[in-house]
Amino acid sequence: MGNKLVGYGSYLPSRVVTNVDLEHVMDTTDAWIVERTGIRARHFAGENETVVDMATNAARAALKKANLSINDIDMIIVATTTPEIDFPSVAVQIAGRLGATNNMPAFDVRGACTGYIYALHCARGFFTAGMHERIMIIGAEKMSRFIDMKDRSTAVLFGDGAAALIFERSTSSYSGIIDTVVMSDGKKFDMLHGSNDHKIVMNGPETYKMAVSLMPDAARYIMEHAGITQDDIDWIVPHQANIRIIESCAARLGFPIEKILITVDKHANTSGASGALALAYAFDNNIIRHGQLVLYPAFGAGLTWGATLIRV
Repeated sequence: MGNKLVGYGSYLPSRVVTNVDLEHVMDTTDAWIVERTGIRARHFAGENETVVDMATNAARAALKKANLSINDIDMIIVATTTPEIDFPSVAVQIAGRLGATNNMPAFDVRGACTGYIYALHCARGFFTAGMHERIMIIGAEKMSRFIDMKDRSTAVLFGDGAAALIFERSTSSYSGIIDTVVMSDGKKFDMLHGSNDHKIVMNGPETYKMAVSLMPDAARYIMEHAGITQDDIDWIVPHQANIRIIESCAARLGFPIEKILITVDKHANTSGASGALALAYAFDNNIIRHGQLVLYPAFGAGLTWGATLIRV
């Protein structure tokens, strides 16, 4: 069974934090941040604004664009690494907030920055098995909760936000989520992880080295597995981690930078929400058009990495 994209929505907190703002709280400059990361601004959630709040707003926007009600959805999958409470899942809370009465299954996946691809992987499996009609997949993160303002090497990198895509079962096999690949290597845990006091711990050089190797590997693998070439790809929407990583991955794949969607300058790294937020931005601004083929590779803590192909 195939599937097709029928709706999308996003939410960014109202508070915009620029690099100049960060100059006042840490030893850094706008020029230093832009040169090393490509980031110019990021959104931070309010003190009382939760992951569930942001995800629910994104879900409402997606339902509105799809002209659907919450009971038209028969599964919610949320990619998040930053929920404020351990249980219940963010997905279940969203269903409750939106007034679902159809007892749909709803659950979270935790794949860090690769989390949204893990969620798409799950959804593709359910569609292939013919088990569900419409699945909403949400990426939502409040990375600002984990930022250590004394560590400029990580504090400048992250932002908050949420985005949702809704896919519907279709008779076409070459639409929507076409293919997915996800991988992990737990032996590299120490390279990038959260600490016991909820701070980000990262070996920057090692993270960069692994990201620029594994994201292109996943992209090549999925193109080969799907039987397509670079010429078939309209856009690469990479995980928005760092402009240097994005440019290096594009060069290793031989893709011109003009075919790479870049939003890291506006949103920074929003972890599991990154790819969906970038897609929503591209749709809103008529950058990516209906019918185009998108390759979305990502890399995150765990280690986790993977890629997906989506016909939008």
